[in-house]
Amino acid sequence: MKINKKAITIYTLAINKAQNGDYTSAIKMIGESLKISPNYLDAYLSLGGIYADMNDYQQSVSNFEKAFAIDSAFARDYYLPYSISLAGCGRFEDALKAVTTFLSSPKLNDRSIRAGEFRKKTYEFAINYANTHPEKNYVFAPQNLGDSINTSDLEYFPSLTIDGKKFIFTRRIQNKETFYESDRVNGVWGKAFPLQGKINSNEYNVGAQNISQDGEWLVFTGCNFPQGNGSCDLYISF
Repeated sequence: MKINKKAITIYTLAINKAQNGDYTSAIKMIGESLKISPNYLDAYLSLGGIYADMNDYQQSVSNFEKAFAIDSAFARDYYLPYSISLAGCGRFEDALKAVTTFLSSPKLNDRSIRAGEFRKKTYEFAINYANTHPEKNYVFAPQNLGDSINTSDLEYFPSLTIDGKKFIFTRRIQNKETFYESDRVNGVWGKAFPLQGKINSNEYNVGAQNISQDGEWLVFTGCNFPQGNGSCDLYISF
């Protein structure tokens, strides 16, 4: 499907805005590109991802479905994030169908299969729990960790030591992933700060960390995407 060059230019600029955390401008610009090329598949897929990052799962689902209506076969790899947004809407049965569609692809790598199987188990758990609790008197009441942890940037992939006193997580600032630490003192999480030492790097994006139960080891992934070859390696720090 041929896409107007002007639409592509606007879309490319919009993606740069999104990568720098300016979602509002990115959404507006992608909308402008879609006015020029209404069947711009990548634009709808990107909107689905941006709205998911903003926790606006209804809009995320809507845009993913617009993309699937254009070419569901080409967009098949996006059934995994689509399933996550469906789950965010509380539509776990639909999420299970979506992730099953994703896993049926014969071209998935091991990492994608593991990610899909993990999500599938969580959706199955949610469906089973709802079926075994028809009175629906269960309460899901998550509590925000507050501004010592959360900022306007994205925070994700947390891990805790077994004593619950050290909290490591990833914060993404302008598309750069950095590990942050917060320590719990007298039941209160302190202001998070970049993990000290040589773990955080200007050369690598770090992610997928897992802290040992005693807090002495940290296993994580470092990817040198800025250098262009996209390679990732596992690291361990003491």
